[in-house]
Amino acid sequence: MCLFTYLLQQEKVSEKINRKNQHQRETEALFGRLHLQDQQQQKWSSSDFLELGSSMKQQHEVSEKDLPHAFLHRLMMLDYRARYIPVRPDSSKVVHPKLDPVFNTTETDDSDLEAFLSIKTDKHEKKTTHVHPMDVQMAVFHCSDNFLKQIMITKLSQCQYALPLLVPDPFTMEIECPLWTFRHITKTWKVKLKPQINDDSQIVITKSIPICKAETPLVSFFRLGSLSVSKSQLMNTLINDRHSTFFHRHCPGSTKSRHLMDGVAEIAWYCPAGKANDAFSDCIAFCNLHGDALSIEKQRDILLEKSSVNVVLVPTLQKGDKSQSLISALFKSQKPLICLFVDDSFDAVEMIKGKYKMGLKDKSHSDVSEELKRIIGEVLSSPDPSSLKPTFQLETMDEVSGIRVDESDPVCQRGKSAAMEIVSLLEGMEVSKIKYKFLPCQGRLWHEWCRTNKELYHLKGDIEKERRTTQITSCFIL
Repeated sequence: MCLFTYLLQQEKVSEKINRKNQHQRETEALFGRLHLQDQQQQKWSSSDFLELGSSMKQQHEVSEKDLPHAFLHRLMMLDYRARYIPVRPDSSKVVHPKLDPVFNTTETDDSDLEAFLSIKTDKHEKKTTHVHPMDVQMAVFHCSDNFLKQIMITKLSQCQYALPLLVPDPFTMEIECPLWTFRHITKTWKVKLKPQINDDSQIVITKSIPICKAETPLVSFFRLGSLSVSKSQLMNTLINDRHSTFFHRHCPGSTKSRHLMDGVAEIAWYCPAGKANDAFSDCIAFCNLHGDALSIEKQRDILLEKSSVNVVLVPTLQKGDKSQSLISALFKSQKPLICLFVDDSFDAVEMIKGKYKMGLKDKSHSDVSEELKRIIGEVLSSPDPSSLKPTFQLETMDEVSGIRVDESDPVCQRGKSAAMEIVSLLEGMEVSKIKYKFLPCQGRLWHEWCRTNKELYHLKGDIEKERRTTQITSCFIL
């Protein structure tokens, strides 16, 4: 029995090494296709892209090697379609099938019909798939320095896209939390206050907080095994059903092969507008762990610790399944759990306090979305003291052990100290005095120059033309 256990452990170790080596080869091939081999060591900086250059049309096709530059340039222009870049096919890689000659006959041979109905194709024909759009985004992210990453993530946030929270290095597999990249992001939302007794009026307050300091509930989504539905698409219906906050399998350009997204945890925030049709009454963070959570243990455990509500998608659950032990542990924990069974059909039911399950089979996305919104809202608003629902704050990620936080880099430390020094100069000063002291050319001098320049070109009449020109010119000379 001991020998069998030893051999089983050795087999698992061997499989893990083989998967790691295969991932390494695929990653190197991807960076080679995108011509990013040199940028792995010599990172791009913001000065490489924040410069004037030739314009690029949205429908203009680019070659595969130019995808990283095209993506970044369009993202800098806040083009929300930056992920969907048409690629010019390489004629040398295009395989043209051989066509049989057309015969002038209406008769059809039985063998032709069998060939037509057969799903088999010529085994020698291989079609090279294009690069996955999220592989392009993550490749650019890995090839950028900390300051360009910060600009990139800020632009992605302005385009209402999900942002990387936990990122495994494609070569060393070290997990990083790019906390520095979130520092420029501020989220604004509106909250309706509950009216007092005998008062029908509603008060709406606006909150605007740097997202690193915002304390919000965190709802984390995990998938166990292979699913027939898209977890990311389901999450989009909770945040904004008209916008693909999380890239999913049905987005334009999506392919089955992706190399840099497995193990990446993305985060996005739902910000209510203070209206009656808000899905949730307050700001909520949604986290999406890409890949099979059964094999991505480190990121999964971090999110399980930080989350307020855990949502697990599983095909079905039978005794002895690999996912049973994980779901059993989540069921016994104090945190709320929502388990979605993709291949089963039954209505949502609360088994015990804070533990829900629901079948997704034969249900529409809208029905599932509405039911999830109801359950999540019910769980987060429940005053049950036995339920553990901690709030999440981005700044606390630097306390997590076993991961690297980019703010610990010396270059980020110098940038942060310089920024804090500048901010300290402005503390306690009125905005008008700040502009007068530190931006004098944008105050009284600027207004006088604009007025004088306007008078120079806005003539008062032919008679006063020469006199006015002389006066204004003398003012400039003085």
